[in-house]
Amino acid sequence: MKFSRRIVYVYSVIVIVPLLFLLLVIARLNGREEFSILEEECSKESMLIMDHISSVGESFDLIKKMVDANSKLLLYLVLPNEASEDYVIDTVVSETGVMEQLLSVMPEIYAVRFFTSNSSVPERWPVFLNKNRTDVTSLRQFEFDYVADYMGNQESLMEPSFVTTRQITYSGRDAGYLQIAVKMNEAFPFLYARENKYKNDYLLYKIPDEIWLPFENEKVLSVQGKMPPNLYKEIMKAKASDPRIDVRAGNFIYKNEGKHHIVSWNEIPRMNLIQIHTCSLELISRSLRHLIEIMILVIIAVSLLFYALVHYASHRLMAGVYSLMEGMKKVKDGDFSVQLAINGRDEVAETQDVFNSMTSQLTAQIEQIKNEQSLIADTEMKAMQNQINAHFLYNVLETIRMQAELADQSDISESITVLGKMMRYCLRWRIHRVTLEQEAEYVRSYVYILNIRNDYIISLQIEIPDEFSSVEIPKMFLQPLVENAFTHAIEPLGQDAVIRITAEQKGDKIELAVQDFGPGMDQETLDKIKAYLADDTYERDSKGSIGLKNIQQRLTMFYGPDYRVRIKSEKGKGTTIIVPIPGVK
Repeated sequence: MKFSRRIVYVYSVIVIVPLLFLLLVIARLNGREEFSILEEECSKESMLIMDHISSVGESFDLIKKMVDANSKLLLYLVLPNEASEDYVIDTVVSETGVMEQLLSVMPEIYAVRFFTSNSSVPERWPVFLNKNRTDVTSLRQFEFDYVADYMGNQESLMEPSFVTTRQITYSGRDAGYLQIAVKMNEAFPFLYARENKYKNDYLLYKIPDEIWLPFENEKVLSVQGKMPPNLYKEIMKAKASDPRIDVRAGNFIYKNEGKHHIVSWNEIPRMNLIQIHTCSLELISRSLRHLIEIMILVIIAVSLLFYALVHYASHRLMAGVYSLMEGMKKVKDGDFSVQLAINGRDEVAETQDVFNSMTSQLTAQIEQIKNEQSLIADTEMKAMQNQINAHFLYNVLETIRMQAELADQSDISESITVLGKMMRYCLRWRIHRVTLEQEAEYVRSYVYILNIRNDYIISLQIEIPDEFSSVEIPKMFLQPLVENAFTHAIEPLGQDAVIRITAEQKGDKIELAVQDFGPGMDQETLDKIKAYLADDTYERDSKGSIGLKNIQQRLTMFYGPDYRVRIKSEKGKGTTIIVPIPGVK
């Protein structure tokens, strides 16, 4: 393990690990405290909601008691036929006034209605109504979202309400029904508004057969959402947790959609209601996240400070080692001329001196290798220049002799001129690079000589854009490809033929292509040549496809291993040799 890495590990153990442990302890203690606070807050809020609902029930009971104590009113409702007309009118007016005064004293009460089955009692809207106006007997003791649709066009008296409907009697005789109403959003304001998104309120009401149902309407659902089924199950489980007693309140934690909630619930028996208040532990998580973020920032700041101190101290103590490491990195990147400044007389200084000696030796060896490669390149070039063998020169000179006997002096002069250009081009041994235009001109001369030798015509098509004319390439790069096309595709057929040379920029490379339209190669032959070219073993033999092999070797030498000769051939359609060179930027 590297020394610098050991320092980092020790630093982590000594500084960061204790800080992280401290963070976990603080977060855990804070989380417990936050949980206790949230649980207490949730219980208090639940109690306040229960007190509000109970106060509505108390208002209902108070009004019922007041009505039961009003013997004048009850007597009137039971025996209206025995009273005079003036008494009836006076009673109706006075009692209506009493109810209106009651509503002003108790603003939470929305409406008080009397339904009488005695037709002799005149209706006095909106207090005294005939029982035939609605089916009062079918109503439960408590109804939600009750709408007095029998009030005609008096919309202000038809708002959805929470009502209690109770039968009233006097001396054992039926006096009718008393109905007391409170607006829904005033009876249960907690259902119609949320303090924040982390808290929810729900309400269960009991129907016959001891069945509890959640109260939900469109408005409540839009505010609170649907009561989770697992929450309902947990409430029922809590109520039945102890069969010896009637459990009517409690707190517990439940999980819904991956999130935990504190639940505080209370049953209100006289109204057959269960009020439920939930607080998401996201409130605690959010607080803990803020605390952890602050602690992490503190840890990062402390870590950076310690890192700076350790880095400074280690740099002062190990400056020589670091300089040696930097020198090694430069050598790795290819800079072999690097020399280190030697400070002191210790082991590090001795290592620096050895390093300097090593880089000097490497530089000398690399220079020697370059010279050897240059010599090899010169030798290869001379070998290429000798590829126009004596037999070829003999045939050319024999052709010129025949021209002297059979043709005009101008033909002989032209042939000698072309031959001279070719020989001057080949015999310039010290010139290894030529322009693409110079190489193309040499190919033209070569094809001209071929046409003199043969009784058929080779048409040369050179399609090289002007911007590529000055691009430099290795000497004798295209002529071997043209010679291959002549030897393998044209000469065996002995008939007029075409050789096409093109240059095209593709990406960051220029692709030079020499194409013939001869018999082509079968797949087996093509595969053998490709395998031969793919073998990067240095080739000295002059047999086989030495022209292509030599071009591939020079491609690698001049431009690197990414530049590879490609061959395309199809039986009966000809062959194309593609040679890539660096493109024009």
